[in-house]
Amino acid sequence: MEKLRLKFSKHGPIRFLGHLDVMRYVQKAIRRAEIDIKYSEGLSPHQILSFAQPLSVGSTTDGDYIDMTVNSLESPEAVMNALNEVMNEGIVIIAVTALPEKCVNAMTSVAAAEYLISFREGKAPNFNLEATMKAFMEQPEIPAIKKTKNGEKTIDIKPLIFKYEILDDKIHLLLSAGSANNLKAALFIESLYNFAGEEMQEFAAVFHRVETYLAGEDEKGHYVQPMIPEKLYDFSFAAPGKAEMGKIYV
Repeated sequence: MEKLRLKFSKHGPIRFLGHLDVMRYVQKAIRRAEIDIKYSEGLSPHQILSFAQPLSVGSTTDGDYIDMTVNSLESPEAVMNALNEVMNEGIVIIAVTALPEKCVNAMTSVAAAEYLISFREGKAPNFNLEATMKAFMEQPEIPAIKKTKNGEKTIDIKPLIFKYEILDDKIHLLLSAGSANNLKAALFIESLYNFAGEEMQEFAAVFHRVETYLAGEDEKGHYVQPMIPEKLYDFSFAAPGKAEMGKIYV
């Protein structure tokens, strides 16, 4: 028995599938690929899978993760290749690694997520992104209304915004993520527009998840690191040459 972590991208029309549909899609692909995946015990056995972080409908990603437990395998790369052979266009497994037996699962491990927010043609904000973001982040608190299962509550999202920059009229963000302190990119952009006093046009923002991160601690302090450390985007906050193994100190 072995635990694996798979990194995948999602682009094209399949981005309009909801999280539960993506889970079902992956489960079917695992069966088609004849992966010897471990099933739970009991009356309703299910594949032992853990998705790191649900992605909003319509968003694309190059940095989402799945943990799976298999009974046997030829190699982690063989699992990746077998899945990619049966996947429809849109989802691609781009990396895989074996995990220690007692490793915490993907869903529990997530600490941060990196995003690029762009705007559809003709729907860009009228306010200056650079100046507005600077003023937005200089506030002592950034109140936002978060919807929960029990209704709505006002939270301060400023501590949940780890890093930001403006790149060619796009907003590059590193946000807190996970079960405890999760900030969705959609709530961030809604708060920014509210601060600027402008109403965002419908479907104006385009959301792309660049990477998903784990938390860590060393002698330099608290950091986040990709769930599978590897070469990152050139524009990443932890681009090669800027940080060891993709570490971003926050």
